[in-house]
This record gives sequence, C-alpha cells and structure tokens, in this order.
Amino acid sequence: MSKHVHTAQQYWDVRSDLFANYYKKPSLFDKIFRQAVYTRTAVALKTIQEYNRPTVLDIGSGPGVNSVTWLKNSDASFLLGIDFAESMNEYARKYAAAEGVSNRCKFIEGDFMKHDLDKQTFDVSVAAGVLDYIQDARSFIKRMDAVTNKAFVVSWPKNGLRMALRRYRYTCSVYHYTEKSIRDLHASCNIKNIEVVTTGAGWVTIARKK
Repeated sequence: MSKHVHTAQQYWDVRSDLFANYYKKPSLFDKIFRQAVYTRTAVALKTIQEYNRPTVLDIGSGPGVNSVTWLKNSDASFLLGIDFAESMNEYARKYAAAEGVSNRCKFIEGDFMKHDLDKQTFDVSVAAGVLDYIQDARSFIKRMDAVTNKAFVVSWPKNGLRMALRRYRYTCSVYHYTEKSIRDLHASCNIKNIEVVTTGAGWVTIARKK
C-alpha cells in the first residue's frame, strides 16, 4: 500500500510539539543524529550577533524555539517569523510570551515566496531546515537576497542514509543538495560573498552583503 502524500504545510501543521521538542527536550537520539539541527541554529545566532540591534526574518519559523533563542541571546531589535502552518505560529506566540520576548517579535501565517512583506527588509534572514522542502531553490534564494540588508543564513541537507530514511518516513517531498550545487546556485544569483559551514547532515551557508 502506498503512503498518503501531503504537502509540507499539511505534514508540519500537526507536528508543532514534536518539532519544538527537538530543541527544547532533545533525546539522546536527537543529540547524536540531529546534531546538524543545533549547528545551524548556532551558526544563525553567531551571524545575528555580528550586527548591532539587527532586525531578523525567520523563514519557516515553526514553533518559534529558534526565534526565541536568537532573541534571548542577542540584541536583535525585532524578529518576524513566517510559517505556513498556523499551529506552529500559535505555539510560537505562546512560547515567546512565556519566555518574555513577545514584545520583540511577531509570528505570521504565510508562504514566504507568496506573502506580501510590503517592501519590508531585514538585516538578517534565516531559513533553517526549509530548503529541504523547496523545489525551486534558486527563486527562494533570490527572494531572500532581495529582502535582506546584511546577511542571510540557509541550511542545506545532503543525500545519504538520513535523507533516504526521511524519504521513506515523510509523507511530503524532500530535496537534497551538494556543496557544488549550492555554490553554483549562489553564483547564478550573483551572490559571491558566501561562507560554507559543513555539518554532519549537509551545510549551512552565510551570504554577507558588502
């Protein structure tokens, strides 16, 4: 029997608690096999900390655990989280309020590629764990570049056993990359100043504007 196929939105809309616990209450399995999840969060935080009171866009902000971590450990003046799963946004709003940072952030429902940001731009943009589900990565990166003033951070999964297991388990499409395809993609968007950080499950890139 074939498994039922969902969109990424449908898949994650019912998994806010599960995803939040990867960060808040990591199991031994998470710590060993999901190390890249914590690495990409740390790379994004370090990038945010490079700037004075930056505004931050968290694309695919999910349950808001990363957003809150970045706010509590930096002087970011404001963070906008956007996620197409409203259950995730509800979780994020409650979590931000509980952690005392709700006055510095806002979480909205929407598809980053379609949502009207009303010409709003951000000092730092982050897409952590998002490109796994994006078919047209080039268009996505071009839009990130367009809405970012100083730097944007993106995580990229590689192919391998973990990706094969995800394709078996997940009911939505997932995508993978190579370091060469990542560099070529940035070059095709005329983005030249990138740093590539290797993780156990792929890469994290930081594209800085001059």
